[in-house]
Amino acid sequence: MIIAIGGGEVSQNQTYDIDKFIVESSKKEKPNFLFIPTASKDAKLYVDAVNELYEGLGCETDTLYLSNVEVSLEDVNQKIESADIIYVGGGDTVYMMEVWEKYAVDKALINAYKSGKVLAGLSAGSICWFIAGYSDSEFIEDIKNPKYKWIKGLGIIPYLNCVHYDELERKDFDEFYYGQVADAIAIENQVAIIWDDYEINVIKSNSLKNAYRLSCGDAGLNKKVLI
Repeated sequence: MIIAIGGGEVSQNQTYDIDKFIVESSKKEKPNFLFIPTASKDAKLYVDAVNELYEGLGCETDTLYLSNVEVSLEDVNQKIESADIIYVGGGDTVYMMEVWEKYAVDKALINAYKSGKVLAGLSAGSICWFIAGYSDSEFIEDIKNPKYKWIKGLGIIPYLNCVHYDELERKDFDEFYYGQVADAIAIENQVAIIWDDYEINVIKSNSLKNAYRLSCGDAGLNKKVLI
């Protein structure tokens, strides 16, 4: 199962109902929770906020640090294999995927999915599970004339992805997406899609927000609300 969250401030409990569902999905009394904060370059305040939240939800928490440290592939695999829940944080998707490739985290996470672990993530941590996502990494990297672009993910969920779909900065996504062959899932903040045995369901921590499925056809762009 994968719970892919569109966005929301964890430190402000904006995704609390979704986080609670993630823990319940493990079906464990005290699940082992692993946070992978690579996209934020292992930002301490972010790590502390996520671990505090999930400890409060009854988890035994651990963190896989990959930035500014040297870790062995054995350590990476051991942490991932020991987890019941793996949660990927937000930030710079491009940086995250490059680091993951270096440490074979990408392959380990695909194996974790196949073994039935609960996988989750927010923003970049949502994009990573899809074929590709609409990413603002160039803005985070502070390059000249930045633009949004597709960033390749792990491809477990066979759709394109747009996170933070209700934010002004993503208002051009529909136009950017138009003409693509693959359907897209656009997820607003405080909403998550649940990918379980090739079925998609939606969970919200704000009833006013939504997730959508977009497709292109002879009649143009088609968009429908997911429930």
